[in-house]
Amino acid sequence: MKFLVSGVGGDIGQSIANILSGYYCEAEIFGSDIHNDFFPGDIYKDIKLLPPVTSPAYIDRLSEYLAKEKINIFIPTSEAELRWFVDGDVDLNSLPSHCLMASSKAMKIGFDKFLTSQHLAANGLPAPWVSLASHSDLGAPEIPCILKSRAGSGNSSVFYIDDYEKSICFQRAFPGYIWQQFLPLSSGEFTCGVYRCLDGSTRVIAMRRRLSSGVTSFAHVVNNPLIETLCVNIAESLDLFGSINVQLRLVDNDVPMVFEINPRFSSTVGMRHAIGFSDVIWSIEEQFLRQKVSPCPSAWPDVKLGRRYQELCKYE
Repeated sequence: MKFLVSGVGGDIGQSIANILSGYYCEAEIFGSDIHNDFFPGDIYKDIKLLPPVTSPAYIDRLSEYLAKEKINIFIPTSEAELRWFVDGDVDLNSLPSHCLMASSKAMKIGFDKFLTSQHLAANGLPAPWVSLASHSDLGAPEIPCILKSRAGSGNSSVFYIDDYEKSICFQRAFPGYIWQQFLPLSSGEFTCGVYRCLDGSTRVIAMRRRLSSGVTSFAHVVNNPLIETLCVNIAESLDLFGSINVQLRLVDNDVPMVFEINPRFSSTVGMRHAIGFSDVIWSIEEQFLRQKVSPCPSAWPDVKLGRRYQELCKYE
């Protein structure tokens, strides 16, 4: 099979390419990105520079490359691309390759943090309160709280607000953001891989994580029935098929409270694959090969996972 993985300058793209290379011995892996300021490694047959999704030429250049290289499966990993595909209601059947991603409803809701909160509340699922900063000019509705971007993931656009006057200043600076209830970190933060099969069954792996620069650098796998049941209910409420990532904290007698849903493959995709949560492979089996999904462990080992960094240099 031939794969095109986009965003290979980032951690998710590199992890997925490594998974494909290790699992499919005869795979031909192509990569793409909007820049070449990274070390691609030797697993790619070719790296293609493509315009960003904000360019009118994006879809034509992408389609041309997919057709030229006879790519079987295109795996977009950058959030900008995924948002473009779902927000623009792009006809994926018009692409010359199969596009591997989560189902449309899950992406439309998950990529909007305000819609995510409304969806969880409407389905009776525990989540912090959320309100639009633009609904009022009176500052935060509660102190302390969080002010965060309505779109996007990571911690670069998240602010802890512990003062009323501070909240007024931040509200004026970021009127398109949302207020969100502050959830204490006393019981840890969890990132949960959630994969829902085409037969309606759901697979969950929960990991207590440590963040470094907005990325999970260390994780401890846990088996928590409350978390697993909540993730299954979220997947069903979204009519999910494919893979998403649920972020939560435990509050008030260890009740799991979801503060974010990332409707895409996660930055922990490589860690999870190493112990059998192979959501990339399962997606390929079900969505492209039309096969029955591979087995999954019934419980996860008590294991710690992490990533380490390597410095590289290249002389011109």
